[in-house]
Amino acid sequence: MGTPAPLAGAGRVAGAAALIAVLTVVSRLVGFGRTGIFTWVMGEKSDLGGMYVVANSIPNIVFEIVAGGALASLVVPLLAGAVAAGDRAAVSATTGVLLTWAVTLLVPLAVLVAVFAEPIVALTADRPSAAEIEAGGRMLRLFAPQLPLYGVGIVLTGVLQSYRRFAWPVIAPLLSSVTVIGVYLAFAAVEGVHPSIAEAGRGGELILSAGTTLGVVVLSLSLLIPLRRLRLRPRPGYGFPADARARVGGLALAGAVTVIGQQIALVVSLNQVSGGATGAPVVFNLAQTVYLLPWAVLAVPLAVAAYPTLAAAHAAGDEDGYRRTLAPTARRVLLFSCLGAAALVATAEPVAQFFWPGSGPALAAAIAGFGPGLLGYGLFAVFTRALYARGAARPAAAATLAGWLVVPPAAIGLAAAFPTDYRVFAVGVANSVGMLVLGMLLAVVVVRSAGPSALTGFTRSGLVGLLAGTLAALVGAALAHWMPDFGGGTPARVDALLQGMLSGVAVGVVFLAVAYPLDRHDVRPLLAAVRRRLPGRVGRGGAASGRSGSAGQDGLAGQGGSAGRGVEGRRNTAGPGEDDGKERVSR
Repeated sequence: MGTPAPLAGAGRVAGAAALIAVLTVVSRLVGFGRTGIFTWVMGEKSDLGGMYVVANSIPNIVFEIVAGGALASLVVPLLAGAVAAGDRAAVSATTGVLLTWAVTLLVPLAVLVAVFAEPIVALTADRPSAAEIEAGGRMLRLFAPQLPLYGVGIVLTGVLQSYRRFAWPVIAPLLSSVTVIGVYLAFAAVEGVHPSIAEAGRGGELILSAGTTLGVVVLSLSLLIPLRRLRLRPRPGYGFPADARARVGGLALAGAVTVIGQQIALVVSLNQVSGGATGAPVVFNLAQTVYLLPWAVLAVPLAVAAYPTLAAAHAAGDEDGYRRTLAPTARRVLLFSCLGAAALVATAEPVAQFFWPGSGPALAAAIAGFGPGLLGYGLFAVFTRALYARGAARPAAAATLAGWLVVPPAAIGLAAAFPTDYRVFAVGVANSVGMLVLGMLLAVVVVRSAGPSALTGFTRSGLVGLLAGTLAALVGAALAHWMPDFGGGTPARVDALLQGMLSGVAVGVVFLAVAYPLDRHDVRPLLAAVRRRLPGRVGRGGAASGRSGSAGQDGLAGQGGSAGRGVEGRRNTAGPGEDDGKERVSR
């Protein structure tokens, strides 16, 4: 079995992140198309679509909790030392134990969700009718098996990340999205578009719910394909190897704490949204899908690329290497998060018009309300990984819990302060407040744990990003708002698409025009890495060159005798990811 590439420096992490981002764009575009088809099939006011999103959010809530703070963060730190040492037996043993615990815990949980499906739906939604509770319960019973599938996918992705095998974790959600797109189209062929619960037959409902779970089967079990190339032999068991056993307790406790905070935030947010206008959960689903797109493409690839390097550096006692990797990664995540927030705010109006032509300002506001939260959520992606990598799970969990617990009271207060039509906007702003608090608290924890040099230049990059992002958002939003239609007879969606594209380009140009001269040390490597990954340049010094015995330009495994290689287009640390081929109301 091959060993992973040597520890990558900041430049190589940027290169790997660029390749991850390029692949993520492809996966996200398909996922975005999936959401568009779902929106077309269900419509804005469908009670069936709303209950589908509510029921689908319940296993998603559990998944996001596990992927964000518990199992996903457990895998890479536990495996880093054994992977670096080439200890196949230890990796196999730890992998087997992780899979055993995931299945053992999540299968009973799935059974409980199925048994108590109707009461769970009734508690999650806000004043649902009897018909809505029954329909949501029927769908939730078929969604429940997703829970153990998510657990398996999280572990398999973490193993692949530990070996810097990053390709399949983006291919998997792509395949899942294609599967679910087929499900939505099959449902439309049977039931038509915009059906209500009363109009839809049980057969169509079965296609919708069982087909969605089939997408999760594809999402998680397709990861067995690259895992076979690592030639690991995991065996069922409950006892961790000695080296891993000492770290499990703290990481597991951190995951449990994260469960409490995130679950409360998500359930309260969903409850407030479902109490808004009819179809508000569908609008929330769209707003979150748009919100997660820049996060997945701009922030997460950098965090994902750095994660195995940070874990391996700490395992080897290389604190200087750890800090040299984390400092530029954190700065660039912050810069890119500012860019993403600017793009989200600037393009909110054309995006809303693209999905629902003629929609009022409430939908655009719902999308824009999530924008500021990208700064904190981007930092969450990198700082939690950095802290888990060095075994500082408990302070990371405390900061994360505090951030999540800001969301529920903010959501309740803001929902009461705004009109019903702006309920999604209110919850989006509440999410932004919580994520900003979370990001700032995690930054404090990182400095206390790893020292000030771990965030060298962070404040300066933040100021540059805020300045560039604010100006870019203002220019882009003004351009989108005042841009005329592109000629009589042009379909409204085409107008919205062109307006959104031009606004997005304006955001990018203005942001780079401001940020590059002020912080070229961080911006230049990212631009260079992206250029290397563009079509027609594969093989010119990047990971795709396949040089034997070399880590490649981006630090991905490319050694002779390696058990396989690839790049990751993941949005999440080590889980099936945000773009998992499902419509959701969760993070």
